[in-house]
Amino acid sequence: MKYLLFKDTKKNMEMLRKDLPARYAVEADLKDCPAGAAYVTNDKKNFIYRIKIESISPYKDQEGLFKKRQTGLKSILELSLVEPVEPVPLSEFKVSGKKIKEFADFTVADLEKTEFKEKKSYSDDIPKEISEIISIASKRGISIPVSVAEDLAKYRTEIGKEGFNKLLERVYQDLETKMIDPHEAVGIIAAQSIGEPGTQMTMRTFHFAGVREMNVTLGLPRLIEIVDARRIPSTPSMTIYMKPELEKSEEAVLNLVKELENTTIIDVADIVTDIEQMTLSIVPTARKMNERLVKHSDISEALAKVKGITVMHDEEGKEIILKPQQESFKRLYQLQEQIKVLTIKGIPGIKRAITRKDPSTEAFIIYTQGSNLKEVLEVDQVDSTRTFTNDIIEIANVLGIEAARNAIFNESERTLSEQGLEVDQRHLMLVADMMTFGGNVRAVGRQGISGRKSSVLARAAFEITTKHLLRAGLLGEIDPLTGVAENIIVGQPITLGTGAVNLVYKFNRK
Repeated sequence: MKYLLFKDTKKNMEMLRKDLPARYAVEADLKDCPAGAAYVTNDKKNFIYRIKIESISPYKDQEGLFKKRQTGLKSILELSLVEPVEPVPLSEFKVSGKKIKEFADFTVADLEKTEFKEKKSYSDDIPKEISEIISIASKRGISIPVSVAEDLAKYRTEIGKEGFNKLLERVYQDLETKMIDPHEAVGIIAAQSIGEPGTQMTMRTFHFAGVREMNVTLGLPRLIEIVDARRIPSTPSMTIYMKPELEKSEEAVLNLVKELENTTIIDVADIVTDIEQMTLSIVPTARKMNERLVKHSDISEALAKVKGITVMHDEEGKEIILKPQQESFKRLYQLQEQIKVLTIKGIPGIKRAITRKDPSTEAFIIYTQGSNLKEVLEVDQVDSTRTFTNDIIEIANVLGIEAARNAIFNESERTLSEQGLEVDQRHLMLVADMMTFGGNVRAVGRQGISGRKSSVLARAAFEITTKHLLRAGLLGEIDPLTGVAENIIVGQPITLGTGAVNLVYKFNRK
């Protein structure tokens, strides 16, 4: 549905709300604009009012008319509704199928509305054949997961009823032996299961074929990055998938690569410094500009945002000459460094992008050096359901803590499997859960999980012993001695396994 978008003040909107229906005079010529709904913003970023326009007519001065401004009025809007709404960001609106990046007053745009549907229960999606196997097992007092029932489905008709019942018993016994015992030390087992293969990991960096500057940290350094919850990974990168209808088009993929890559002045032009005239000359290179799809107007628009300079063009229009308004050698040098890294187009943070074709699907996949998940997901051609980054903190900020939990698990599993090492998924899930259950991503170290244990002795046994003991003494902390490390320190049995159970012998007094 199409909506009229324009900028106005909260004061005007509240004034109109008190006196509906109202006639509102505005400065735009809206004779070709359809009546209907409109959205109003006061900051050109979020739309906070929705209004209903019954009709639009040319401006004529008359009584009872609200005026947006005193002069230059061209149209009158007949309003029947003005209501505040939850802020709708500018990125939700589209013009000609493309998201709006810059908002001009009185724009007609489409709004993509999200439709909310109640999710079906999990059991409704289970095939009938699988449900029957789960039901047969439950009648025999056997509880089996859906994934196991799916594996058993193919044997049901092959081995007959009696053979199938025997198979169910064998499967149940196998599941029972693999279940975690009560009071088991799952944390220690997980630490040992991940730590032992970790000693066999190599410290290496993977380079993309033929591209020296495109590399991804793998092996032990990558595993350390994950568990340390580094704010910025050493080699941030993204894997970008395009929408299904575009992913096999080479032209569309190459255009997207050029749109994603952050292009600066130095990437497409030479900068010549003239100390005598105190000027900088930007000399665009035609070949580089064609490769990056950059026009002269794009460079001019980027330079217009730089303050404190005068922009001049030579007579032939081949060079752009910049002169600092404050003439000094220091300012000239600062301007030169500022212009070198000035962004012309592309997404900040994406330094390089390359494409590869997946042999199995014939679809193109884009790999980037650098990461900016939020802005990449807003690009229309990108498939937001499959695109991901190796920056876990960025995933938590953009998609939430559950997505970060999955990212920790997936990145850890991928890092280990690339080295040919196998670790049970449940151990990696435990680490991911411990790092994220508090609502934000915490490191496995003194700044995170280990440094926030309730036990004073456990914290002191990990790192910075004297600091923890002195602080605990000053604050009068009490150690409940419920964990492993603290009980070992004081020489008591640990509260795990049989040590977690208190046995009392009640003898017969007779």
